[in-house]
Amino acid sequence: MNLNDLQHIQEKFKQIFHLQPYVTSRAPGRAEIIGNHTDYNHGFALGAAISQSTYTAVSHRNDDQIALYSANFDQKIHTFPISDIDKKQANHWTNYVKAVVCELSRKIPYKKGFNMYIRSDVPSLGGVSSSAALELSIGLSLQKLYKIDLSMLELAALCQKAENGPLVNSPCGFLDQAACALSKKNRLLFLDFFPKNGLLISEYKYVPIDLSKHDASFLIVVDKKIKRNLGESGYPARRQQCEQSLPLLSNLTGRKIASLRDISIAEFKLYKNKLEKADTKMRMRVEHITYENQRVLDAVKALKYGDINLFGKLLTASGKSALELYELDEKTPELTYLLSQASQIEGVIGARNMGGGFSANILVLLKNSHLDSFSAKLSTMYMKKYYNKLDFISFQPAQGASIIWQSE
Repeated sequence: MNLNDLQHIQEKFKQIFHLQPYVTSRAPGRAEIIGNHTDYNHGFALGAAISQSTYTAVSHRNDDQIALYSANFDQKIHTFPISDIDKKQANHWTNYVKAVVCELSRKIPYKKGFNMYIRSDVPSLGGVSSSAALELSIGLSLQKLYKIDLSMLELAALCQKAENGPLVNSPCGFLDQAACALSKKNRLLFLDFFPKNGLLISEYKYVPIDLSKHDASFLIVVDKKIKRNLGESGYPARRQQCEQSLPLLSNLTGRKIASLRDISIAEFKLYKNKLEKADTKMRMRVEHITYENQRVLDAVKALKYGDINLFGKLLTASGKSALELYELDEKTPELTYLLSQASQIEGVIGARNMGGGFSANILVLLKNSHLDSFSAKLSTMYMKKYYNKLDFISFQPAQGASIIWQSE
């Protein structure tokens, strides 16, 4: 964000609420680099922040009212008392604010309200988790406003709880909020999703990635007309199938299998036929998760040794597995078409689906010299096939959530 953008936010806040904000925060969208549906299976993943962000400016009030204004939605002030923060409005953006406020109020009960202005350039569609960006931006600004002592990891966990809770009711995993909160510039965020000490992960670390050295960039490709909702898609079904495999795997191995991270590739091969006999779909889900965890670990090694081509092959293998074994293109033939066509265009190092699936968005790693030609070729082919326009988001791994201005 540049100084002019910050000044614009400050001026808009003053215009709407007739005073200066006390604090302004930002939180970026995120890209799932590799590690598809591994989070709720206690596995591994690599994520990154993108440059597009959500900005939130807040100030204290002297009464018990909460006043909200979004430049992206209905552009009017919504006001309600603190006592109403647990009351849901049908399909309304204010539910996200209320959900975060409710979770923060468990730390320090609110006695007085606040004014809040929100502006975002994170695409609402495209699998870049605009919801997590919104939650982290809201949470970070309110944390500073009310002087609530939380680490970024704790705040990310709080925001995921808010999204999973009754006000939003979206069953997202922890990759979204963690990547928005913890990412660093020119680094991929490695997450081990084994719960530990009351937290949703046991480890996170940073994996350097110098794409400029390879004259390469990440590119997100999305058809924004293909909408999905996690709660209404096949996401809950996939999650349930993984959970239902655990008792069977425990019986087969003779030991307690608490999550699919406990199954090695060698063990999967040993029990593959018995899983197939029990339930073909279950076998497919277990196979994807087992191999996907190993692909994440192999991707970390590839980057350590600067092998960008191997890294790209792992991305492509991840996408193939997600479509063939996890069937994330169910009712979305556009996703299959995008991935199959993109992989064949000159300059592509690797390509995979991105996010939970059931929508038309992919992640591509390609040479900078082919960015324009790639976009033109894929757009033309897709328009002829589906008569829809594609959007492209080029990015290098960016910085996670931060406070960008605070009053003295």
